[in-house]
Amino acid sequence: MRRAALFVVTMAGLLVPAQAAFAATLELDRTIQTTPFAGTSESMGDHEGSAFVPSDDSLWLADDGKKRIYEVDPATGALKRTIARSAFNDAPKVGGGPPAGTERTNDFEAIAYNRTKDVLYVFSGPCCNSSIRATAFRLTRQSGRFKVESYQPLPTGADYTGAAWSPTDRKLYVGKGGEMRSFHYASGSASPSFTVAGVRGITGMDFSPDGADLFVTVSSERLVRIDWSTRTVVSGWTFDLTPFGIRDSRAVVKIGDQFFVSDGYDSRPSGDPLSHAVFVFDVIT
Repeated sequence: MRRAALFVVTMAGLLVPAQAAFAATLELDRTIQTTPFAGTSESMGDHEGSAFVPSDDSLWLADDGKKRIYEVDPATGALKRTIARSAFNDAPKVGGGPPAGTERTNDFEAIAYNRTKDVLYVFSGPCCNSSIRATAFRLTRQSGRFKVESYQPLPTGADYTGAAWSPTDRKLYVGKGGEMRSFHYASGSASPSFTVAGVRGITGMDFSPDGADLFVTVSSERLVRIDWSTRTVVSGWTFDLTPFGIRDSRAVVKIGDQFFVSDGYDSRPSGDPLSHAVFVFDVIT
């Protein structure tokens, strides 16, 4: 981690000194380095998705480049654990069938956590050739630790870049582009899609703990708040992330009062501490 300079972005996207800010503003608290993770030689290859497990105080990160996921301490940035691609390759299909194999583990995109069932879901997309299959994986606790339990093929054409579990209706939601839908893991089925006006290019999703709001990152490097009961963007609550150095916002999770936004930008210079970093923000009202 490193302490960032204190500056903020207003809701209009204007960069101003913290002391001059007014109304609601976004403030960078710190960044979590992942290339390498603090105190290790292990580095992310391409940052894509994230989820938070409160009972473990663990931030989970998906690495599309190295085809694995990481468990990280959100306060210190310390790497707790890595689950390698082989664990996903060997996963059995729900209801019986062949193991997943490499054709289902080439494109890790999103992670979601079901707090009621204490289950992690990892979504893999169809990139980047016709043999790759979009797939959902379920991780359950075994001997107190999350392990890959099974996989479920995704519907034809699915390529979910964001995922989040809703504590209000206890459904798993997924997103891509401007479309969202609920997804039922056991059956592998998805609901008809719906859209939220003004939201396009979904890259990450996370619900507030009470389920009242859905927070999304989008491909224009914005953090957006959606009132879930009305399915509308909260007026004035869209933040520009580019002034803070984010070049490819890929995921968001809310931990306490802070937002953890993952940057998947692949073209930073070698040794840049912001390469695939997690940016930690406060929202000041």
